[in-house]
Amino acid sequence: MKDALIKALLEMGRLIVLAVIPVAIPMVEAAKIDWKLILIVAVVTLLRGIDKYLHELAPEGEAGGLVRF
Repeated sequence: MKDALIKALLEMGRLIVLAVIPVAIPMVEAAKIDWKLILIVAVVTLLRGIDKYLHELAPEGEAGGLVRF
């Protein structure tokens, strides 16, 4: 269970680098930050992290993640 949590947190960190930073750079350059857009990207990142956690907890050979709900 601890390994699943670590993998989920790593997935969220990877997605933050891949999604939030490229979206935020043009906003910072324009000196106008759209907090709604940043929040949407952060929520998607959180959901992907939860999905990764649930996927890692699934028994071997079964579909895991948010697909099961």
